[in-house]
Amino acid sequence: MKTLASILLGALTTVSFSTLSAPESYGILFLDRSGSMMTLRPDKQSRCAYSKQQAISKATKFFLDSSINGHKLNVKTFSSGGQIQSITNGFVDFTGAFMALQQLDGEGCRGATALAEAMCDGADELRTNFSVEASRGALLRVYGSSDGDENASPVTHCGGANWQANVTAKYLMELPQVQFNATIYTGTVQSIAMSDKLNAAIANDLPAYAMSPNTYTTNVPTFDFLKQLAAQTGGTVEEVSDSDGGDPGEW
Repeated sequence: MKTLASILLGALTTVSFSTLSAPESYGILFLDRSGSMMTLRPDKQSRCAYSKQQAISKATKFFLDSSINGHKLNVKTFSSGGQIQSITNGFVDFTGAFMALQQLDGEGCRGATALAEAMCDGADELRTNFSVEASRGALLRVYGSSDGDENASPVTHCGGANWQANVTAKYLMELPQVQFNATIYTGTVQSIAMSDKLNAAIANDLPAYAMSPNTYTTNVPTFDFLKQLAAQTGGTVEEVSDSDGGDPGEW
């Protein structure tokens, strides 16, 4: 198993620097700490432990890659409804994020998956704290990781049958818009086919879907929804198979 020092060194050596910095970025990085993340990979490491390694690499890149130009990051964990916690106690710099992730229990994942609640919480908190910076050109970015379906968010916090419409509205209808970046943990990376109607409606017209969710009879599979939201907000998607053995944290 790699040491934290080697993970940090690897992230530092793969970061790409450019002559001119991009606009400032302010971010929230949230980690799925539900019970399914204790699934063991072929190397006997749990998804929970592997996601911690990835988070360290991603936090490093957020701050040191000039194409992202990260200024402040809040690192959060989520599991069952109402269990969102900031392990950094708010927005911090690189040192604060790195030290908090170092101390995170790599095997402490348990509970259900309140994914929608975490996604909406991230967008809301970024707007609350950095709307002024966004009005001056800064980017607001949520980095979310999960290995399961939404199953535990309170209806009052983006959950329920229309959770995808609720989340979509948070990212695309409210201002300033927030970019979503997805990391998906799965046993086997594969594309899940969507019907033509849902593909056209969700992939190409998420704002309309958010305004009229009853037009569509069902939600799309969770992983497809995360991919489509990332595409619509200008974010990225990383799919991590349990059999992947490469360096964690590639965006």
